Amino acid sequence: MNLIQTTYKTKESAQFALGLLVKYIYSCLIDADRLDAYLFNANEQYEHFVTDWDNLIHTFEKNIQKLFEGSIQKFGAESKIVKIRQSVSSQCKEAAIKNTGIYHLSVPTGGGKTLSSLRFALNHCKVKNKKRIIYVIPYLSIIEQTASELRKILSLQENSDLILEHHSNIIPPDDEEWQEIRKLATSRWDKPIIITTMVQFLETAMSSKGSELRKFHNMSDSVIIFDEIQSLPIKSIHLFNETVSFLSKLCNSTILLCTATQPLLDKTERANLLLENNPSLVDCDKAFEDIKRTHILPIEEKDVDGFAAFISGKADICGNCLTIVNTKKSAREVFDKLKNKNGFLIYHLSTSMCPAHRNEVIAKIIKIRKETPDEKIICISTQLVEAGIDFSFSCVVRATAGLDSVAQAAGRCNRNGESENPQNVYVIPLKGENLDKLVDIKSGKEITERLVRENKNVDLLDPTIMREFYRYYFYVRKDLMDYPTNDGGTIYDMLSFNNMGLGNYKNRTGSNYNCIIAHAFRTADENFYVIDKNAESVVVLYDSAEKLIEIYNKQPKDRITKEKLDIIKKLQKYSVSLYSYEMENLASAISILDEEIGIKILNRIHYSEYVGVVFETTPKIYIV
Repeated sequence: MNLIQTTYKTKESAQFALGLLVKYIYSCLIDADRLDAYLFNANEQYEHFVTDWDNLIHTFEKNIQKLFEGSIQKFGAESKIVKIRQSVSSQCKEAAIKNTGIYHLSVPTGGGKTLSSLRFALNHCKVKNKKRIIYVIPYLSIIEQTASELRKILSLQENSDLILEHHSNIIPPDDEEWQEIRKLATSRWDKPIIITTMVQFLETAMSSKGSELRKFHNMSDSVIIFDEIQSLPIKSIHLFNETVSFLSKLCNSTILLCTATQPLLDKTERANLLLENNPSLVDCDKAFEDIKRTHILPIEEKDVDGFAAFISGKADICGNCLTIVNTKKSAREVFDKLKNKNGFLIYHLSTSMCPAHRNEVIAKIIKIRKETPDEKIICISTQLVEAGIDFSFSCVVRATAGLDSVAQAAGRCNRNGESENPQNVYVIPLKGENLDKLVDIKSGKEITERLVRENKNVDLLDPTIMREFYRYYFYVRKDLMDYPTNDGGTIYDMLSFNNMGLGNYKNRTGSNYNCIIAHAFRTADENFYVIDKNAESVVVLYDSAEKLIEIYNKQPKDRITKEKLDIIKKLQKYSVSLYSYEMENLASAISILDEEIGIKILNRIHYSEYVGVVFETTPKIYIV
């Protein structure tokens, strides 16, 4: 309690921390209770696992050197980008001796953030005696790729117990009748390396449920890496700042905020991100000033036809083109315009495709661009390729969005410095694009357009312009950062002093509520979500999904088996999230795999090998 009083700048932040302390203690209790009950029923003894950080560091160092040697062979010993990646990685290793705290890792796209941050984390865990590394990524779409990259650099098998991927599109019900499911399927986050999503992290911290909070205490004494932190939803910023500050200052965890475009999270009105005095882990600004890989060219607004024609023309000149748009609808429309272009491989990527399908397409594109770079190829994607996807195109076209997104898109162009001359990234407003439900993207787009108007012929990726973007972006939306709710309150208030709740109590009873802890934990949980809670997952019949379903149907009908749980986990790769109105449109094509579990299956006719889920079934070219 004394630490809370002396750590925080404001009473609101201290009160928020008190609520997180309650959750932390509850997390310890609920995990100990459930683990003890499980061990008793299973007649097992608890074994404390101590991670051999020395061995993991030794393996990492051996493999990272091989990786750098391979890069030198491919790009040459004088390659500036290879030298920069080596420098960033070395600086991260040297920074491992820093004190526990909250730091920035600001490295332009293509600078090797993923492995450099892991190098820091491994060595910091050894030096500071941390228990685990938690790697938090922005999108579910790249979790398996990230896990694969980490396993490879650490020479771990896919089924290694050292790494846990925590992501659930399909979650069995957490009910007292399903004790066996909970014992087998609930993650304690007690592995040395956890790879999860921002959705999982935030929803755990904001939850009031034992099943979710059970893992919260295992975020202590850790290194928590947030990749692509600029994608943090604006309404969650103050909640995020309080949570990571609590985990660092009270729970002894080191927080690393990684991005190419560091948002000004510590410059918000609450100023509640407790960064270290010198928060930058590395210094590579000058190095990247010396190697300009792209040039941003704003272009006048175009409709879908004009947009597609522009892409086609640039692809003819450059031999390849990556196009990134803001909505699944736009991606599908542009793909439809270009799918029959002669002489080109045309690929589509969006969350209308299941993870297995997306990963397969991404792997194909990476292989083509690396092994046969002269192959003519066009990729039309939503923003899912802007984080963690390591491919490089000669030309990138970006539908106008926030400048942070433009910078991420630019990171897929001339990524490895294949061309000594800067390559063009074209930023084009797409006419008729409906962004009403994508408020963060819509606001970012409007500010980018303002910056384009106000800064003629200026490099839009200049750090000064990027800071100006965030200054506008945060100022315009500052009232959203406490996470407003429909009743006029905010989740931030619910989890600090809960003034609205105290007022309601006084109106109802005529007296003041005199307890110190007045947090509205349950109501905050019920009102908080990162992804629209109206979305629901369905399994699509792509690749091995149908075979898995056949095996599932051969299992005993009246009980849950380990085999069933294994199949459910594998089916996550073949699931797609759909909004309620989309579910209604497809109602006649959806069936139930198991009444008890409630997993839904989408009819084969509504899944395309080119674009994923389709609502119309007439164009035969789409059907698998």
